[in-house]
Amino acid sequence: MLLKSLRTNIVLNLAVLLLISMLLINLVMLIVTQKMLVGAHVEKGRILLAALARNLQSFPSGSGVEWRITHTEQIRPLIDAVDGLCAVAVTVDGRKFYRDGLGCLPQATMAEMAHKAAMQGKEITQTPGMIRGILGRQSSAFFLAAPLKTGRNIVAGACLLIPLDGIYGLVRRSQHILLIYILINTVILTLLGSYRLNRITIKPLQRLVRRAEAYRESDDTVFVIEKGDNEFSQLSKSLNRMLMHLAQDKEMLQDSVDSLEKANRELAKAQRDLVRAEKLASVGRLSAGIAHEIGNPIGIIKGYLALLSDPSISEEEKSDFIARTESEVERINAIIHQLLDFARPSGKNQEIVSVHDILKELGEVCSFQPALSCIRFQLHLEADRDHVNANARQLRQVFLNLVLNAADAIRESDADGELNIETAILPLPQKADKPSDRLMVRFVDNGHGISDESLPNIFDPFFTTKDPGKGTGLGLSVSFSIIENLGGSISAERTETGGTCMTIMLPLVGG
Repeated sequence: MLLKSLRTNIVLNLAVLLLISMLLINLVMLIVTQKMLVGAHVEKGRILLAALARNLQSFPSGSGVEWRITHTEQIRPLIDAVDGLCAVAVTVDGRKFYRDGLGCLPQATMAEMAHKAAMQGKEITQTPGMIRGILGRQSSAFFLAAPLKTGRNIVAGACLLIPLDGIYGLVRRSQHILLIYILINTVILTLLGSYRLNRITIKPLQRLVRRAEAYRESDDTVFVIEKGDNEFSQLSKSLNRMLMHLAQDKEMLQDSVDSLEKANRELAKAQRDLVRAEKLASVGRLSAGIAHEIGNPIGIIKGYLALLSDPSISEEEKSDFIARTESEVERINAIIHQLLDFARPSGKNQEIVSVHDILKELGEVCSFQPALSCIRFQLHLEADRDHVNANARQLRQVFLNLVLNAADAIRESDADGELNIETAILPLPQKADKPSDRLMVRFVDNGHGISDESLPNIFDPFFTTKDPGKGTGLGLSVSFSIIENLGGSISAERTETGGTCMTIMLPLVGG
């Protein structure tokens, strides 16, 4: 956690940058210093060559003129000023006449360079070998050869061997002091820089973080404006403006949420009213048939009551008439209760219900309808599981609506009425959040069917193919909403014989 903090990262990066900059400065100083020291030694060599030329004198000898270097006591300090320096001088004809200093092992090379400088009349330089220096492999020594003149005539040449290892040693020893100085400077500058950056950057950021963490919706101004017109002051102003806009947007969003909740409640109420209205319409159609059906048992009951008032009948006959009367009353009671079950308002709670039981009950109710007496009902309940999580009354309403629609279609056709109600299990791929199997319920009739133009719109509210006054256009729309809320689906298609097939898919309980 400490390594991830902004302060630690700033300190580490600052220290690394300072260390790299110090090392680069040290490298530049090292190169410049080394060049200056080498240049100083070369300049000392040139001074020594000039001193040799000034002290060059000729002496007569038996074979001609002999050249010598006089006042060597004045030249010796110049040679000693450069440790390991060696000087060799030769005449124009190649005769060596002077050697002085330490490290004069390569005399032949030095004599050759001195003679070459005398012959060419110009200064010659050469590096004899390489050794390990501060900056890698570098020259171990430096040959400097130049002509010696008396007046305007070149009479000899001299070569100096200037060693450089002393320079490298001096520079190497100075590096230890410089490295210590670099480390001390890096630490001091890092501490000073981190202190300044902490005051300029870290502390304002920490104040912004603390204010952001302590933010409450009731606060008018969250971020305190920093002194001065710097970036943190501008950031604080921008954050305050952003929070003001967020607060305003939140109020607008809350108003929108309240409006949506109110609209949702009104929509749910309207949907319940539609379901209720469609149910009452279906029950009204049932009531007409049930009223006719109830008339028969009432007439029978009246007849039995008239017979019971006859004093000539026996007690055994009276008991038989009473039992028959009770049977007709029970029949009327059953018909009324079945009608009330369909008319009763649907509750919101769902429970585990048997689809087969609802379909069988529906068949009994429809058997009382004179308008459905010409239709042959066939139940093919082949599903081995039929329990679903649903509201039983709403499911009855859906099934009843499909039966009544099929009856209307059959009455408008000339064929013998037939309505097949089938159930089957439809396996589906297993999913983690959904049951693997579904119950398929099909209502197949041999009516006149639905046209291809109307088929895509039959589930739209207020869409109907019936004549005005004979349909509300809400039955299939309400049925669609009920099935969809149960997690199922409902679809319609034309059969090969021209009728209609309504298919309902419902999720089974526990797969």
